[in-house]
Amino acid sequence: MSKTQERALSFWQRMAYSIGNSGVGLLPAIVGSWAMYYYSPPPEDGSCLVSYVPVYLIGLMLAIGRVAEALLNPFIGDWSDKTNTKMGRRIPYILVGTPIMVLAMFLIWFPPIGHESLINAAWVCFWMSIVSMAFAAVVAPYLSLLPELTPYNEERLTVSALMALFEVLGVLTATAGAGLLINEYKCGVDVIGGLQLNGFQIAGLLFGILTLVAFYITGFGIKENPYTPSKKVELSFTEGFKQVWQNEAFSPYLYLVTAFRIGVDLVVVAIPYMITTVMRGTEGDAAVIQLIVLLGSVVLFPVVNWTSVKFGKKVVTLAGCIGFMVILPLMLGLGSIESIPLMVQGYILFGFATIPVAIFNVLPRPLLADVIDHDEKRTGLRREAMYNGVEGLFTRSASGFAWLLSSLLFHFFGNSAENPLGIQLVGPVGAIFIAIAFFAFRKYPFKA
Repeated sequence: MSKTQERALSFWQRMAYSIGNSGVGLLPAIVGSWAMYYYSPPPEDGSCLVSYVPVYLIGLMLAIGRVAEALLNPFIGDWSDKTNTKMGRRIPYILVGTPIMVLAMFLIWFPPIGHESLINAAWVCFWMSIVSMAFAAVVAPYLSLLPELTPYNEERLTVSALMALFEVLGVLTATAGAGLLINEYKCGVDVIGGLQLNGFQIAGLLFGILTLVAFYITGFGIKENPYTPSKKVELSFTEGFKQVWQNEAFSPYLYLVTAFRIGVDLVVVAIPYMITTVMRGTEGDAAVIQLIVLLGSVVLFPVVNWTSVKFGKKVVTLAGCIGFMVILPLMLGLGSIESIPLMVQGYILFGFATIPVAIFNVLPRPLLADVIDHDEKRTGLRREAMYNGVEGLFTRSASGFAWLLSSLLFHFFGNSAENPLGIQLVGPVGAIFIAIAFFAFRKYPFKA
């Protein structure tokens, strides 16, 4: 390894691009962590929160939105790969799609009926679908920029670590920050002009604005590379979709990120329930635990980079899978050690999760960049967005499935303090999907 890292980007270019990833973290995190909790709070909550949609239904409504995003992703990828404007192939999608995404996300937190109603179910389903489709239109082109911006492995790892840092800051702001706002203003507060907003709505407004700012910094701060013959993609959508599957490196990667998405999103949905119901804490405690996990993972980013260069991205990724497979089943045993306070047990368990969280925050993007580089060697074409689009088809469907599965676990096995088994089962079930990811990714052909 050379002492001086090869680079194609200046410091400010790296930062401008990476800051956009905080938007990738912000919006899904606030919806994924708090939407189900907002529309179907725990039965014994006892505060001003009310149930707007039955717990067995809310997961389905949120999942429909994710499926809409999933189905759109490959088409966005195809369109973006074939776009040719003065601003490039990716930037126009970011600038146009972000305001639509942010506005729809804000409206999610305003159910029209003040009690359980199918109208509320339709409301959250509609706006979740708009959010998700706009998210696809923004994020697939955004992520497609990385393989094009730099061809160097170490610089990709560096930029990916920066992206992961900003994504963690976004997730942290959305989950921990929202938790603190919800805990403080759960029952509402008067804002400008006598308008009253609750903590969920305030969080939606503030973090929506931050999402807009983040993506616009990238949109106006990055210039795409000049148009080249390799960017002239004339394959039909069907032919391009088929050719993706002929890349032998793509399937193992796709199985990895899809199964991982199911396993981890199950846990993300369950965290507010786990903290407030099983561990007898508050929304503020949920914020603190998420803060520990995310900041702990940030500290480990340099270690992930170093080990990936030394041992290869494949080995480190498989190690991250093993970490989750060991840690997640322990959620079922929270509270079983009477000599250790319940909240302390939770802190210890989630603290250990920082290691695999750090790995999966950093490595998927450079792994996919390697897959895309291999595709160019095979075809002579740069089709970053099609690969990101097909990945989105599977991972967003997986995320929707995780929401549906979690709501069914809550419904059939319980999500109350008296019967918390549905919440606790999320860990072992998530570990099963991580195990699938582990065995599928063993066939990934590249070690570097």
